[in-house]
Amino acid sequence: MKSLQSKIILLIVFIMLVTGGIIIFISNKEIGDAMLTQQNTLSKHVLSLTELNIKGGYHNLIIDKIDSVTRYKDTLRTRLSLILEMIDRQNAYNLIHGLPEANGQKFILNWIAGSKTTLGHAFVADENLTILSHSDAALKGVRIAGFKGMKHKTIAEALASETAMSGPLINVVNWEPPGRNPSKVLICIQRFPSWNWIIGTVVNIDDIEVEARRKLDNIVKTLEKTFKEIRIADTGFAFVFDRDFNVLAISDENMSDPFRKALNTRTGKPLLQDLVDSPAGKASGITYESKRFGSGEMIAYVSYFKPLGWHIGITVPTAEIKRPAMQIVSKQSIFIGLILLGAVLLTAWLVSRMSRPLNILADRVKDFSQTDLSQDEDEDVYIQSLAETYKDEVGRLADAFVFMKKELKENIKQLLDTTAKNERIQGELNIAKDIQLGLLPKIFPPFPDRDDVDIYASLEPAKEVGGDLYDFFFIDEKKLCFTIGDVSGKGVPAALMMAITKTLIKTSASKNISPADVMTEVNDAISIDNPQSMFVTLMIGVLDIETGQITYANGGHNPPIHLCSDKDPYYVKASSGPLVGIMDGVPYGELSLTLKPGEGLFMYTDGITEAQNPAKEFYSEEVLLEKVSGMRQSAAKAVIQSVNADVNGFADVEPQFDDMTMLMITYRGC
Repeated sequence: MKSLQSKIILLIVFIMLVTGGIIIFISNKEIGDAMLTQQNTLSKHVLSLTELNIKGGYHNLIIDKIDSVTRYKDTLRTRLSLILEMIDRQNAYNLIHGLPEANGQKFILNWIAGSKTTLGHAFVADENLTILSHSDAALKGVRIAGFKGMKHKTIAEALASETAMSGPLINVVNWEPPGRNPSKVLICIQRFPSWNWIIGTVVNIDDIEVEARRKLDNIVKTLEKTFKEIRIADTGFAFVFDRDFNVLAISDENMSDPFRKALNTRTGKPLLQDLVDSPAGKASGITYESKRFGSGEMIAYVSYFKPLGWHIGITVPTAEIKRPAMQIVSKQSIFIGLILLGAVLLTAWLVSRMSRPLNILADRVKDFSQTDLSQDEDEDVYIQSLAETYKDEVGRLADAFVFMKKELKENIKQLLDTTAKNERIQGELNIAKDIQLGLLPKIFPPFPDRDDVDIYASLEPAKEVGGDLYDFFFIDEKKLCFTIGDVSGKGVPAALMMAITKTLIKTSASKNISPADVMTEVNDAISIDNPQSMFVTLMIGVLDIETGQITYANGGHNPPIHLCSDKDPYYVKASSGPLVGIMDGVPYGELSLTLKPGEGLFMYTDGITEAQNPAKEFYSEEVLLEKVSGMRQSAAKAVIQSVNADVNGFADVEPQFDDMTMLMITYRGC
């Protein structure tokens, strides 16, 4: 080992071994961490999709319950109204003919007793809420004052707190008459002061809870089916359990009982309890070990669906996640070993010709890997002297090193400059997109306290920013102003023109002038100062909520579709004038149409009808009319989402050519 050659070979071998070991160690760690991160991301996506499915099912369940209760309420009100009307007529009849009041009361009590129906019961009670007459004769004489409602108030307390009400009191009550099984009912009661009576109608709603339970069971069955189709490593599984630690659904049915009974050997607690107590949203998951699973360390990812008290999760052995990393490291080790062997043989042959200068160059190359080429530094004088002194391979290598370093520094500098510029431009475009979309109404339903109009809109820009626009707002309580438009061109200029146009429309419309005058003002404002000669296809309308009449102006925009109730939907092709922004001083005519309750107006931009498929065929107005005609009874949101999905399916892999915007208004009537 005294020769320079042996020392250099030993040094090269040592460096290669250390470097290989470090590379293997870092690769094992980094790839393992990357696999864990990937599994974390994948698991969270699966959990997110599962939670969305549960939310969707739960949302439908709640909507159905609300619809059922609302329907029952309407039925109870109607029946109560008929009973009160009957009592009023009987009372008036007695007064006119001078008959005793007791005769009329007896008639009504007998009538109530015989008024059996499949949609609930009717009853009459005295001031103490003791039933005087009931369509179920067995309940006569039962005092219902102490029956409690959902807010733990008795019927008597609820009725006393609502003494100022002129209408009926409706409440959900636990119906517990003596000698009968308790049930949950919806009750509608109202005082009849003239006779000191309390009139009521009642319907059993236990079937609503039964139906809700059935739908929850369907959600669980859907989860079980979905979980069976999910593959998580080799032995991983997905699961759902409730707040009582009952396993509702699991990928492998054989794992249900072991999973429920498993203990976390790291904490000594039940595994499900540890999963419940784990920090919400922990990015790396929760690690545990259990004797019931012979896979060593396990990792679980859990989320919580609060409305149902369900915990949704995925668990998988850590070793299975990192197994691909170990396989890669094994192959990498073999590859590094072959490189080491080749390097030793090659070094033994070359080292006799490259003594000290080569060692120095080797050190320089090693240091070069740690050099920050983006920073200015002094030139390596020694390497330059080698290039000038040696005319053989060492000299050329030194010269090449100097040249490479110089070129790399220049290229890196240019790359950094270019990257910084691109990132700044992209960042500004993203900000512009957020600002532009922020100008448009995007919360639906936009007027949750109104049931006289249904409105929905969507906009998908073809680029980061686009030129389509839509807007809607109430000028006053009875007038809804709406607009849709398409600016010529694309990109930032179109986006700026879109923002200007939207602002001008809102400003003019606030004056409570006609849509035609609004469009005239907007046209004049744009035309006066329009150096780029940009224009806008624009439609502006005002819906009178009381009558359903729409007054509007159409400046070169695509004809809207009128969804009629008594005939097939059709395009309203009337025009008020030319494109907006071409020439000032142009008057725009005013148009009108009337929506009956249940009818709608569907508006869009040409990005919809001119969407192309891979065969370069247009989606076309005919296809759009056919699609919308098939959904004339649907809500505005459902129509727009269905059209959007149909257009995207038609375009397939063809890139979006133009902004796609839709706006639909359905008039429900006052």
